[in-house]
Amino acid sequence: MVVIKMADALGVQIDRDLAERVADEQLRMVWMHASVGTLIATAFAVFMALHMPASVPPLLVQTWLVMKLLVAIPRIVQSQIYKRQGYPGGAAWRSSTYWLLGLDGAVWGLAGAWLMQADNQLASLIAASLACMAAVATFGLQVRVLATAAYVVPMLGPTALSLLWRGDEFGFLGGVGLILMLGLLLATAFRSEKRLAEVFLLRLHASRIAQEKVEALELAKRESSVKSQFLATMSHELRTPLHGILGLARLIHVDAKDPAMQRRVELIESSGTHLLSLINDLLDIARIESGQLKIQRSVFDLAAELERVAGVYAVRSEDKGLVFTTDLRLPRPCWVEGDPARTRQVLHNLLGNAVKFTQKGWIGLSAHREPGDDHVVFEVRDTGVGIPHADQAHIFEAFRQAASGPSRPLEGTGLGLTIAREIAHALGGDISCQSTVGVGSLFRFTARLPEAEAPDVQTAVSSGVSSAVHAAVASQLRADVGYRQPHVLLVEDNDLNALVASAFLERCGLEVEHVHDGREAVRHALREVGRPDLILMDCLMPTLDSFEATREIRHQEQALGLARVPVIALTATATEEDRRRCMSAGMDDFLAKPFSDADLMALMSVWLRPGATVSGSSTSSGGTGSPQPLGGKGFLPT
Repeated sequence: MVVIKMADALGVQIDRDLAERVADEQLRMVWMHASVGTLIATAFAVFMALHMPASVPPLLVQTWLVMKLLVAIPRIVQSQIYKRQGYPGGAAWRSSTYWLLGLDGAVWGLAGAWLMQADNQLASLIAASLACMAAVATFGLQVRVLATAAYVVPMLGPTALSLLWRGDEFGFLGGVGLILMLGLLLATAFRSEKRLAEVFLLRLHASRIAQEKVEALELAKRESSVKSQFLATMSHELRTPLHGILGLARLIHVDAKDPAMQRRVELIESSGTHLLSLINDLLDIARIESGQLKIQRSVFDLAAELERVAGVYAVRSEDKGLVFTTDLRLPRPCWVEGDPARTRQVLHNLLGNAVKFTQKGWIGLSAHREPGDDHVVFEVRDTGVGIPHADQAHIFEAFRQAASGPSRPLEGTGLGLTIAREIAHALGGDISCQSTVGVGSLFRFTARLPEAEAPDVQTAVSSGVSSAVHAAVASQLRADVGYRQPHVLLVEDNDLNALVASAFLERCGLEVEHVHDGREAVRHALREVGRPDLILMDCLMPTLDSFEATREIRHQEQALGLARVPVIALTATATEEDRRRCMSAGMDDFLAKPFSDADLMALMSVWLRPGATVSGSSTSSGGTGSPQPLGGKGFLPT
């Protein structure tokens, strides 16, 4: 097709379907002119027939007028059908339209051929009238050269030949003039069709590109959703067995008496912890790439957090024979609003690298607040091997590490600094590096941590602000014998994880009952005698998952007037969406796997204290309303 050739010339890739759409658009524009033009041309034909000179035989005039009407009426009917059907397309419509145009033009050409043999005055009048009609028709039909040719060639061609047939000077000049005019009209139509076809092609091509972009965006959204689901699934599938491995290693380490055995178990724990950090890095970089890195703002004591972090790396530095110094120019306490976990994550990465790549000398951690600003500046200095200047521009790129050597071991995935910088950006700050080979490095980390009012005691404890309080309470919990043994219902379908959790809880003096699915959990939670004081429930279980089980428990508690038992979610898919889903189902707290003994102890200390209250903040319709004290159920001294 001509349109396809034009598209190739434009460099636009189209198929036959798109070419058909262009042809149908050309037909629509032809009819925009032809529907009115047919009526005007028919009226002019009637007017011309009525005013034909007496020298022309009336019978011939009447015969020609009948022929004109026999062609014009189908065209007028066709135009009305075309409009009522909503401007349809297709080869049949195009073919019928152009054939009727040709017949109409031929009727006009028949009049021209016949009357060109009359006297010069009448021949001039008819020739001029037909030339004007052809020019006006070309103006409307030029969108398609085939339509123009179908109408004007049968009209002017016979007329010009009839003029030449006269053999006189008038006929020669008139015939040649009409032939030249016919060529000009066809050339004009050809150029116009080409320009308009190019516009149609580009418009349709742009429309197709826009549609493809919409489809690509929808596909990207679906792929993002699939990726998110994949991350959640992989997080669960990787963390769940790792939680069992680390927990079992801790149990063996506690029971092991042989120092050599303890050392081997410590190596297992160390390797498992390293594997967990790699999994967390991969999940974090995936969240960053998909724009799902979330910052959870809360009020915490920045000075206390820094002291705890410094304590960890002071020990690690001492083990390597390094000096660890701190310069924390912050008030005590220093209450700020931000994400303590993400802040710690960045500091752990920077300090961990400093310890890893420093063989002798010292490591320093400093922190201060910019005057009149909400930003806090953290600086980590070391006297390590340093980073070559050529590598400094790339150390924050994913999977890129500085050149390795005997003094700079190549370890890890190369994701730590990438993740740290993205977290810094999410915290409203940045990370920069200054380093000299053989001298050391300085990493400067800034984060927006505005000052905040001190939180109330309950908020501080439940949000993890005071780990020291949790540790003290945990010690009391282990030593207490003056209260009834609390009853914990553990809902876990993984036997290894259940074994680890049960062993730890029993060592703490708790009575543990283990069930494997949500349906059993509902039955045990609602029984009349021996209701649990606390439920630890894994989120993904067979038969009935934890969300539906919790909703059922809350509904029955409300219907039966039972006290609300705290339900703690245990999940390996530790995302904010999971947290919201747990809270909306009616759960009271959230613990991500793999968790440590200290994490679990801190949670127990909050929810099993005398007078502890359930959250009461659940949006589940099955909630029991206002918080209720666990009166008589607690066992920790107040």
